Amino acid sequence: MMKKIVYGILAVAFLSVASCKSDGKEEKELTSGVLTQYMDTLVKPGDNFTAYVNGTWVKNTPIPDDKASYGVGYIVHEESEENVKKIIEESSEGDFPAGSDEQKVGDLFKSYTDFEKRNEIGASPLQPEFDKVDALENYDDLAQYFAYANKMGINVPLALFVYQDFKNPTIYTVYTWQSGLGLPDREYYLKDDERSKEIQAKYLEHIEKMLTLTGLPDASASASAIMNLETTLAEKHLEKEKTRDLVSLYNMFPVDTLSNIMPQFNWTAFLGEAGLAEQDKLGVLMLDYTKSLDNIITSTDLDTWKTYLKWSVVDAYASRLNEEMDKQNWDFYSKELRGTKEQRPLWRRGVSVVNGTMGEVVGKVYVKKHFPPEAKERMETLVDNLMKAY
Repeated sequence: MMKKIVYGILAVAFLSVASCKSDGKEEKELTSGVLTQYMDTLVKPGDNFTAYVNGTWVKNTPIPDDKASYGVGYIVHEESEENVKKIIEESSEGDFPAGSDEQKVGDLFKSYTDFEKRNEIGASPLQPEFDKVDALENYDDLAQYFAYANKMGINVPLALFVYQDFKNPTIYTVYTWQSGLGLPDREYYLKDDERSKEIQAKYLEHIEKMLTLTGLPDASASASAIMNLETTLAEKHLEKEKTRDLVSLYNMFPVDTLSNIMPQFNWTAFLGEAGLAEQDKLGVLMLDYTKSLDNIITSTDLDTWKTYLKWSVVDAYASRLNEEMDKQNWDFYSKELRGTKEQRPLWRRGVSVVNGTMGEVVGKVYVKKHFPPEAKERMETLVDNLMKAY
């Protein structure tokens, strides 16, 4: 494949030169897109092409303290953030009509970066979510809440997503996916080497600290119950490497047969809350896990589920609450798990939140400022050249 790409690029370059000569026009010097100063020519390209092209850059470029990895993607992303920052700051400082794109963007950014206000209100914005959890009276309510949590970005054991059908990419299909863990994957719970045990202990400590900061009672006992439930879920999760085998994952079921998989689970309540009451089929990707989840749900008392769900709420919104909770959340997930040395600047986090929440709205304002017609023309030419080269 690499040879085809190289030959294709060389062919385009050759044809370009030939065209200049045949037209009798002045020849232009062609500039390579490869920055040779970043290459490591001591490496044989056949042994490690990436190191051959990028080796010197990798050796001489330190990873910034607020990142766990670094590369051209991060550089381009940060340049984009700089441009978006200007737009957001102008939106937050300007006097724009209520309901305008600029007003929405500016207000969200100001509310996120206003730690004085965030510290004042603490975890109180979570109370309506806690009330919803406390109102659960039975396992049917729990099934309905799982669907609600999916819509709100709250982590629960059964996730839903929409994607192209694996066997028919011309249509979209609704799938279920194993979920519900606070750590990255099952191995973090099940391995017993020294580092894994250290992470497990620190995660337990993290849960307790966050519950305490939120003001929830019995933080220590609750943290243990949460850890035990997540470990039970992890034991039934499919191994990470097997989640890439789309052929074995593809299990399509008519909705009226889902009770054969989880006979005690209220699929009607779950799909109804998810807005899928009229759905005729569902892709159950981790079939064995889903079957096991049925028994895990009913063998776990409702109070433990409520404790777990409140933790899921806290974990979902921790980075948007007061300064102490935001810092504790970063300390564990970024510093402990990923090795990041310092937190990203507040303005960058604010830009990420605005982009993540209102990306299309920001995009409209961004295009007005940074994508004039001539830029569009350049990109269309670039894409056209790429298509010719490949």
